[in-house]
Amino acid sequence: MSQASTPQERVAAARQLYAVLKEYLDRPTWTPIEGALILSGLHAPVGCTEFPREAPGLDGRPFKGDVVDRWTKAREIMRLWEWRCQDDEESDTTTPAQVAPHDFIEWCQDLEVETQWMRLMFDVISRGKAQSDQPDWIPLAVAEYAAQAAETISAIHALAGQVSSDSPVSAPAPNKVEKSAPRVPMPVPTNRDHVSTEELAAILAIEPQSILKRHSKDGSYLGIRPTKLPNRRLLWPVADVKRLLNVGGLEPGAE
Repeated sequence: MSQASTPQERVAAARQLYAVLKEYLDRPTWTPIEGALILSGLHAPVGCTEFPREAPGLDGRPFKGDVVDRWTKAREIMRLWEWRCQDDEESDTTTPAQVAPHDFIEWCQDLEVETQWMRLMFDVISRGKAQSDQPDWIPLAVAEYAAQAAETISAIHALAGQVSSDSPVSAPAPNKVEKSAPRVPMPVPTNRDHVSTEELAAILAIEPQSILKRHSKDGSYLGIRPTKLPNRRLLWPVADVKRLLNVGGLEPGAE
């Protein structure tokens, strides 16, 4: 997962990793070697009873570099299991050949075995819910990417006619109508508090540039003062637009 560079790639890699971890947790049982490999971050064949010659990482990384270090951790866990086998033999207890994944993880916890992969397993088990006793840390680049995605979704909602007075975005400008076609005034929305500059222009059957030019001079258009959003777009009060049309007697197309 660390090989991913862009936020999109990191998100995709994380989703792939969690899918792999869930697949391993969904196995009915693990052999001790199987569990040692998995909790060390290495792929483990189903029911394996011997260490494979090499194993790729759960995150898809090849068996080299720091992935080989995970192999060392897996052998440390197996050494602890062998000691358990010896203790069980002395106490005339049968050591299980296969253990439920959750039981194997609990056994590791009892021996204070900790790996970053165990923490990821806990995250999968909790279905991604933040732990109350730990900071909910998300990488900055991924957090910014998520925020940008949320803004894009908000823009799509705005285009669908869901712009509100406190919305951080407004509707993107619609495609320009061919000049050869006559302008037909757009009805004033009845379920909205504000309209965008493009929508106001459509309501008045004029060019948006005419509104922006007048606004740049005195901060309003025919007495209507808009709300300026952080992204520099303008939202015009529907109530004032209706007042302009009904009381002022403005004819569509008049500037």
